[in-house]
Amino acid sequence: MPNTIANPLRIAFLTAADPRDRRSWSGTLHFMAQALAQHCGEVLFLGPIITDREKTLRNWNRRSMRYLNKRYDVSHSLYLSAAYARAFAEKLARMQVDVIYAPASSTEVALLRTKVPIVYMSDTTFALMRNYYPGYRNLLPISYWEANFIESRAIRKASKVIYPSQWAGNSAILDYGADPSRIHIFPMGANMQELSDRKLVESRTRSDHLRMLFVGVDWERKGGSIALDALIALRTMGIPAKLTVVGCTPPAGVSHPDMVVVPFLDKNKLEERAKLAELYFQSDLFILPTRAECGGIVFCEANAYGLPVLATDTGGVRGALEHNVNGFLFPESAGGDDYALAAKDLWENREKLESMAVSSREAFEARLNWDAWGIEATKVLRAAASSRGRNVPG
Repeated sequence: MPNTIANPLRIAFLTAADPRDRRSWSGTLHFMAQALAQHCGEVLFLGPIITDREKTLRNWNRRSMRYLNKRYDVSHSLYLSAAYARAFAEKLARMQVDVIYAPASSTEVALLRTKVPIVYMSDTTFALMRNYYPGYRNLLPISYWEANFIESRAIRKASKVIYPSQWAGNSAILDYGADPSRIHIFPMGANMQELSDRKLVESRTRSDHLRMLFVGVDWERKGGSIALDALIALRTMGIPAKLTVVGCTPPAGVSHPDMVVVPFLDKNKLEERAKLAELYFQSDLFILPTRAECGGIVFCEANAYGLPVLATDTGGVRGALEHNVNGFLFPESAGGDDYALAAKDLWENREKLESMAVSSREAFEARLNWDAWGIEATKVLRAAASSRGRNVPG
């Protein structure tokens, strides 16, 4: 913990996942913890937590799928929430902390009894996720009820709630009755430890072909087929374009001579992190025609490398992107031709491309980085800590 922090807080970082593992929430927990340690105080990890109930719940889900063809949502289970509440209460009883920070931890805090103020953070709400992400469809009715109850309890228990987009914040207010004064909205940062400085990014050498980068773990949800259609359309227009896909593998039979696939890069490994950074640095545009998106950390990463983003205007994307500033936002109905026309315009107008590369990097430096997030989060955590003694629902 830096000695320069005035009146540092003792922060209980409450999540069942392991914040030290860069694979937890794609590294977001790791970078949040680092930012809080740098700007706010001492971070004390309460996770990882594994109860004896996960296996039982997975069995329930398997039986539900077999006999009812409906899924039971293990992650939003009151049976699991009760076990978390007991485990975290025991840990909290053995330490002195000023505030609890609970990122993406609605199930962990829903039934927790504590007098320590809670700052709950999420990039969405269950009301928004229902029928939006594929994994939240076809659930048992009990799962919909439990998940909404857990979401409501987590929001009610929190002294303050942080979201990265107005989309999520509005849902907390409209769908769960949250007090607008307790809702705080500011974006997250780029989950990359090693970042090139601005001069190096702006001095990158442009290739003789348009290099587009696509990073996502789910080809279908992230709009991989639309990105490929954009590549095909660009080639048809006579634009020498190439597409690099990172993080997933297209379906069998889906390929193109100008599409390179890098199936997986582990951010826990230095050499693979360096490879990902190199791919960002060697690209001109970032394309992600996503069908569903809550936070969009990859947009922050793309902007860190001066890459304008071509993305769908859906979910929480506007929390990171501003149209015609650090990217272009397309309606959900847009196809590969629409993305290709925008890319073609930038490629043929190099001055505009360079200008957007600069404004994209400026967006990263101003607000899409973990330092900026840490400064804002510190204000929220300090305000919550000062409210200790408030009657928080049990």
